[in-house]
Amino acid sequence: MIAKSDIHFNRVIGIDLGGGKGKTTSVAVGQANPTGLEIVSMGTRSPSGLPWYDQELVPFLREQPRGTLVAIDAPLGLPACLRCLDPRCAGYAACPDPAVAWMRSQGERLDEQIRRRVARGKPRITPYTQRVTEILLRHDTGILPRETLGQGMGPLTARAAHLVRSLTDRYPRDVRLLEVYPKATIGQLAGAEAATSYKRRAGTWATRAGLLEAWSQDLSFRIWREESLRCDHTFDAVVCAYTGWRWATEGWSLPDPALTDIVSREGWIWYPPAAG
Repeated sequence: MIAKSDIHFNRVIGIDLGGGKGKTTSVAVGQANPTGLEIVSMGTRSPSGLPWYDQELVPFLREQPRGTLVAIDAPLGLPACLRCLDPRCAGYAACPDPAVAWMRSQGERLDEQIRRRVARGKPRITPYTQRVTEILLRHDTGILPRETLGQGMGPLTARAAHLVRSLTDRYPRDVRLLEVYPKATIGQLAGAEAATSYKRRAGTWATRAGLLEAWSQDLSFRIWREESLRCDHTFDAVVCAYTGWRWATEGWSLPDPALTDIVSREGWIWYPPAAG
């Protein structure tokens, strides 16, 4: 059993969520034990044999024991403009939302070096597609995350929002339901080269096998682990579960308590802190 604050977990489920109809969704179920996390099942098919459509995924998660933590690779919150209930937009410069105020001040300063390389005239920060967590992730890790409502992300973000609402009584966000990003986890634990080469590159299999070997002291498999090596979605689901396990066992917290209000509104992408 692992504990985060006063909540105890004995199971961690990692989900690489597919957008739209979700046929590429993969789920990895991990069981906590005295030495770490053991993956006991994984794959793109639910117990019924169907893909992990919502009618399969939601009941599966609701049937899990109370000590279950879920870590999902998908946006679990919305940008400020989509959360806004004001009938008339005040505009970026005058918006009172704390996330937009942060973007105007700290966000633009943190992103200054990156912005110099952006094409002239292109919007640098857009509160209708981005969240604070995505700006900070890029600044802190050098990894460019998918924007919540960036190109092609609409169906995935919509499905994730539906799941958050469907599961909120059992899995409150940032308590029992985490948003994670496998590429950021790999980058923080294994370096930029591994983060860029673990998918869709020559030597991908070897890179993934090397990662699992490096994590083998606290990540094990009750099943054939090679299934994760040959499937992008299943490998990401395993990394999601491992990220959730480390979040709980290592007691990760926000880098700045001043972000608490913003995170309560639009969520946070959890990834390992920088070593040292």
